[in-house]
Amino acid sequence: MYHGLYIDRPQSVIIREEQEHPLQANQVRIRPRLAAIKHGTEFHLFSGESPFQDRRFDSDLRLFVKAEQDERPEGFVQRYVGNMVVGSVVEVGEAVSKFQVGEEVYCYGPACELVTKEEDEVEPLLPSLSALDALCLDPALYAFAAVRDSRARLGDDVVVFGLGAIGLFIVQMLRLSGCAHVIAVDPIIKRRELALRFGADAVYDPAVDDVGLAIRALLDGRGADIAIEASGSYRALHGAMRAVRNCARIVTLGYYKGRDSVLELGAEWHHNRLELISSMPVWNNPLREYPLWDIRRLSSSLIAMFIKGQLSSKGIVDPIVSFAEAPAAFLAIYHNPVHAIKLGISFP
Repeated sequence: MYHGLYIDRPQSVIIREEQEHPLQANQVRIRPRLAAIKHGTEFHLFSGESPFQDRRFDSDLRLFVKAEQDERPEGFVQRYVGNMVVGSVVEVGEAVSKFQVGEEVYCYGPACELVTKEEDEVEPLLPSLSALDALCLDPALYAFAAVRDSRARLGDDVVVFGLGAIGLFIVQMLRLSGCAHVIAVDPIIKRRELALRFGADAVYDPAVDDVGLAIRALLDGRGADIAIEASGSYRALHGAMRAVRNCARIVTLGYYKGRDSVLELGAEWHHNRLELISSMPVWNNPLREYPLWDIRRLSSSLIAMFIKGQLSSKGIVDPIVSFAEAPAAFLAIYHNPVHAIKLGISFP
């Protein structure tokens, strides 16, 4: 028997007991020591405002279509919580050749006391890659794809809306790209302070500042060349439209919640002829630079950047709570994220 963090009903997260299944020949069983959740996606699904509540995504048509009654979830989707895990191999299937018992590994997986994965879904934890870096490879992957989609270049002025884990990695990557000004926007002071540590030139609180006007004051009357919206907030997307110059580029990668927006498309969007790009390197979407760039190259490049010290996860996995404390921490951060960036979970 083992236990995992589980959404069982609306507004409820529990630690649930599960039965181990026999290990298949090509599977690896892992005992995690650290796990992390994916705030945007998991909180979105938890909110009940996901498009998957009454629709399904037809992968052939590439459209959301009406779900049949038997395809609709009752209330929230019951599911395990968690995104990435780091731990030790405790059992391998008879056909597994890549790993041995006792080896440190990481993979995508739920926050459970035991995680079972196919061999090719698991990666060895290199001695030069910290466990926290490994937990952050997922948000860093989305950040990397968004920065490449933005085509940010030397001397560009770029503003980032949303300073969760993804946004904070975007700040670091833009700094590495040689941008003239990296401007960061988030209502949470803890995140703005970390953005400054990671190289942001200026930070703004959208609850207090008129960001569009503040950026023009900073940049001698002009808007930013590029905005990257990483929060999944329609209000932030509207703010991004006001923060850039005419004919500028806006890249989005947040998972927008609900069907009502505050976008005023007749204002800056229309009059400044803005370009809007959705950055999504998953869901069978090829990278825009494919075949020169694919997910494998993106991932290996990120690992190299962490190992070289070009990217830092320091301060991003915060708070880190015990497995027993995880349900309460998940709910507390969902309702008020002011003290959190990316929830980490430690296992005894």
